[in-house]
Amino acid sequence: MNVEFSYLSVKCYPMSSRFPKLLFIGGLLLVLCCLHGYSQVGDSLAKKIDATFSEWDRTNSPGVALAILKDGKIIYKRGYGMSNLEYGIAISPASIFHVASISKQFTAAAIQRLALEGKLSLDDDVRKYIPDMPNFGHTITIRNLVHHTSGLRDQWDLQWLAGWREGDLITEEDVLDMMKRQQALNFVPGDEYLYCNTGFTLLGVIVKKVTGVSLRNYTDSVFFKPLGMSSTHFHSDHTEIVPNRTSAYDRDGERWAIDIPVFDTYGATSLFTTVEDLAKWDENFYTARVGGKAFIDSLLQPGVFNNGRPQNYASGLVIGEYKGRATVEHSGSDAGYRANFLRFPDQHFSVIILANLGNISPSDLCHKVADIFLPPRPGLITRVTIVDSAMVSRWAGDYLEATSKARLKMEPLISPSMNSGTLMLNGVALTPRNDSVFVHPNNGVEYRFYSMGARVRLILRAPGMQDRLYEKVKKITVSLAGLEEYTGAFYSKEVDARYTLFMKDYTLQVKMPRNEAMELTQYTKDLFTGPFTVEFLRDKKGKVSGFLLTTPRSRNIRFEKM
Repeated sequence: MNVEFSYLSVKCYPMSSRFPKLLFIGGLLLVLCCLHGYSQVGDSLAKKIDATFSEWDRTNSPGVALAILKDGKIIYKRGYGMSNLEYGIAISPASIFHVASISKQFTAAAIQRLALEGKLSLDDDVRKYIPDMPNFGHTITIRNLVHHTSGLRDQWDLQWLAGWREGDLITEEDVLDMMKRQQALNFVPGDEYLYCNTGFTLLGVIVKKVTGVSLRNYTDSVFFKPLGMSSTHFHSDHTEIVPNRTSAYDRDGERWAIDIPVFDTYGATSLFTTVEDLAKWDENFYTARVGGKAFIDSLLQPGVFNNGRPQNYASGLVIGEYKGRATVEHSGSDAGYRANFLRFPDQHFSVIILANLGNISPSDLCHKVADIFLPPRPGLITRVTIVDSAMVSRWAGDYLEATSKARLKMEPLISPSMNSGTLMLNGVALTPRNDSVFVHPNNGVEYRFYSMGARVRLILRAPGMQDRLYEKVKKITVSLAGLEEYTGAFYSKEVDARYTLFMKDYTLQVKMPRNEAMELTQYTKDLFTGPFTVEFLRDKKGKVSGFLLTTPRSRNIRFEKM
């Protein structure tokens, strides 16, 4: 066998007493090379790439596996940091990672293939395959699940609100049981986009109902084996031994702590794979060797809202652009695992990063690597806009979106020397287009401000999403006597949980099952924020009768006062 690297060739000979030293040295070099990686780029580029990951290129840190692809070949692959800190095992390009939501494109691919074969229709009612699903008064189609427009509440939010802890074993049946208890949707199916893991778990169930085999077995037979992805599978049993699997970690103060998800459910997550295997999947988008052109086209076709406006979310893939170049991308995040898969289809260029530490952003790192190889597109013009500081101050403040209870805090960033400035959102300076329109530099989200007399509003316009209207609010301070009326015991049938609200140290606290008490802060009258948003309800006499609880992915879960 001949193993080629950029700087040496190692030959392995048949076992013989004549070559014991050669075997030892050759084997050692092979191990060292596999740990280091593989390169078809020059030394200067390799140094720039390695510098991007130098923070994790140590024997006392978890890290990442990287693959850079060009024209169907891996031109650079490396492991940085450790796969297992307890046993001192380094990450290599062959290390296996749990890739979280990158899994979704494979679940969607199974659905699209079955649709092309006529075994299901994307416009089928989900209840045709899952009859135990509640009737919400609106038809939820398979297409809605694929494009995150179902309106279903998110499974992880619901289980957390029910008192589940991060280390609890979660099965497919647990998710289905939680879904069956729901009495309302976030919105009318097809009206909005809202990322929903529940939908992709249901898609996995539908694959099993249609084919008679599990999603794991189906994807293995139609995708992974034909493409030679021998290190890839949907992981359906948390006790299963997987050779070369990485451990995952997160920071706990000054030390690393093990942080591995315990899932026996898949579809939304739980794909195990390597950067080398994902490179084979990536190339199939160009060759269509598995599935054919119609199949690939179906994966890249974005969804459409009820009003006819297109999304930017396709089948587990985000269709976008970066610095004027078209992109196809998806990230993943579960426990201490992080991942990102970024493709530039017009350049036949991709970057794949899989990580086993929670405090890292593979998406940012993918774009940094892309910057090394892809210079800015010719013709791009950088405009500088000067915004009057008085306008910046007018738009600064707290904003609330009434439907989703989402909140934004716009902070002023003033330049005294120029009497100008911009707005800050979560520590990021927005780019002004004029005195009332600002753009997020990282994701292209646009914030358009306007005033109606004394009222100030903003329209949030994000690629592939419906516009959202926020209104500026004046936060209030309530007396301790006023907080007392919100205390008591409250129960929700939808999450089968009792919450206790009580006063402590002059604050309103909420105690969830199996969790420590957490503080709620009053935002406006009857609306409190904290780990979630709570909007209190009142009866005809004006007394508090319950509340609606909202998270970013699950809206208006009803709690009644006991």
